[in-house]
Amino acid sequence: MDTSGLAAALIQGSEVILKSDEACLDFARSSEGVARYIAQNLDERQELVDLDDEGNNIFDALNLLWAKLAKSFDPSQATANHSEGWASEDSRIQLALGLGKLERNLIAGLQTFQDIAEQHEESLRALIFHVTTFIRIADERFFTLQSVLAQLLCNLISPSSAQPGADRLADKYLQLYLSGGRNEDIIIRLLDSRDTKTNNATLHLLNNVVRGNEARLRLLLSGVGVRWLAKILNRMDEWVEVQNGLFELGASIFNNIIDHSLHPELFQLLSDPAEVITPSQTILLKVLDSHLSSSTQSSPSPSPHLFMIGLFHNLAKYSKISIDSKQDDPRLPKIFEGLILVTEGLSAIGLSVQSRKDENYSLQEDLNGDEEVVRTMKDGTNGVVKPSIDLLRSLDTFFPRINPRAKSTGASITSISDELKPFSNLKRNLVQLLGILTFEDTLVGDQVREEEGIQLILGMTEIDENNPYLREHALLCVRNLMLNNPSNQSIISQMNPVGVLSPDNGELLPVPEKMKKK
Repeated sequence: MDTSGLAAALIQGSEVILKSDEACLDFARSSEGVARYIAQNLDERQELVDLDDEGNNIFDALNLLWAKLAKSFDPSQATANHSEGWASEDSRIQLALGLGKLERNLIAGLQTFQDIAEQHEESLRALIFHVTTFIRIADERFFTLQSVLAQLLCNLISPSSAQPGADRLADKYLQLYLSGGRNEDIIIRLLDSRDTKTNNATLHLLNNVVRGNEARLRLLLSGVGVRWLAKILNRMDEWVEVQNGLFELGASIFNNIIDHSLHPELFQLLSDPAEVITPSQTILLKVLDSHLSSSTQSSPSPSPHLFMIGLFHNLAKYSKISIDSKQDDPRLPKIFEGLILVTEGLSAIGLSVQSRKDENYSLQEDLNGDEEVVRTMKDGTNGVVKPSIDLLRSLDTFFPRINPRAKSTGASITSISDELKPFSNLKRNLVQLLGILTFEDTLVGDQVREEEGIQLILGMTEIDENNPYLREHALLCVRNLMLNNPSNQSIISQMNPVGVLSPDNGELLPVPEKMKKK
């Protein structure tokens, strides 16, 4: 490809380009043309670096141009910049776009070029800082530039390979961006962007820098890093709705954190003394829940997931106190949401352990992480059986059942507020967890009986339109409670049947004569 025009313009110098609208736009067009060519001919990049026979190369020429561009966009130097006679802002935006695309494609995956281009990282960082000010971050004229600069930065500092030394820039600049300096923390500014491509490039950058590297993942648990992670978490609900790939990129970062057992520490760092559970903690639980549901491997010992049991206790205790007080509590929906996620996560661990047992997995003398969690859940003192039953008892009143029979007979039905209706499934989740823990374990069944939970769970075998599948989970739990447990069986034998459930619609029918006690 003929790059003589580009070379000639660069050799003229940055002043000539930056002080003319025509020169800016011409250079931008030339740069974009070369960038497109590079994208299709990556193996020819080396030939495009040298500008002439006198040793001038493209990176040295770009160095001064990036520095001048950054200065021209500095809003704190508006008066001085005006006297410089720069080209119009729109022309300089186009110039920066062309340069960004050119260098982005030039250095992608080439450590040699990354090392040379590092000389103008400071100018790139300053330019990103200036084009993500409070005003410009929302100005659509800057959106494409923000995304291209984020892509360039990503290609500059991302490890180009797994070879020793290939992650030098990742180490150096992640530490710099996390150092706490206002001008250094450009990641938080890029995450503030409402431009999808900018967010995409920023999340790719973070993924590339921390993937599989525990030391750099730990750096993210610093004060600045936690702010980045909290911002990502707080936007993930928004991203999952639009299905633009950002949710998956964000989740990938947190799955890496979970894979390295750093999520309990992050969960604690995301806490707020004024909140029982913060929104960012809730989103982290969603990612963890998905991770646990899809994982086939047990966690290491001691299990990093043990914190979920303490969290379950705290959330269950708060919920019960709030429900029993019969006072309006605006925090309750968020507490319920957290409880549902924790319960689902603990159930996933329990099912995983049972699955390995079913596959003739032999337990080692030293429990691995998941078995350790299940053993703790079953513990009579620190486990989850008692708080689950206590909370279920309160929830059974708080979330009244809706039975089709009640509708047909005209019986009054207590309604649930629209805000709380999505959380009525918490009863089902708790019963499911108890069903998992009582499976082939009479000691847990004894705990349920001692807490008078058998009668409570039996009462949930009736159809409840507010709780799809609650009846099925309750029936399974009752089955597990009765199996090989004469003491539990005797409780049912002492009860007087009030009716039988129709197999067709769940309606409560009269007790047949042969079933009545004499």
